[in-house]
Amino acid sequence: MTEQLSGRVGMVIWLYTTKYVNKLKRYGLVHYVSKNMNYVILYVNREEREELSKTIGKLHFVRKVEDAHQCDIPKTFEGILDEVDQLNPKKEEKDFFETII
Repeated sequence: MTEQLSGRVGMVIWLYTTKYVNKLKRYGLVHYVSKNMNYVILYVNREEREELSKTIGKLHFVRKVEDAHQCDIPKTFEGILDEVDQLNPKKEEKDFFETII
């Protein structure tokens, strides 16, 4: 199963105040606004991420711009059990339980 890269990526934009959140709507889709922690999750086109990151970072109400790596995380769990078994062999578990008993 081949995984296609989506055309949208997320950006985490840390703000000084959430008063100007509406001005971010011109750059992409405002997905979530945290009024308590003063950050915004903004989805933009993958090709425009670098340029928009610099542009948004220059705005007076923006503290810091980070990439959200949620789009880079695999969404399927194929082969995960094999990796876990390699990391934690069951032999060690049996030895541990035998020493307790």
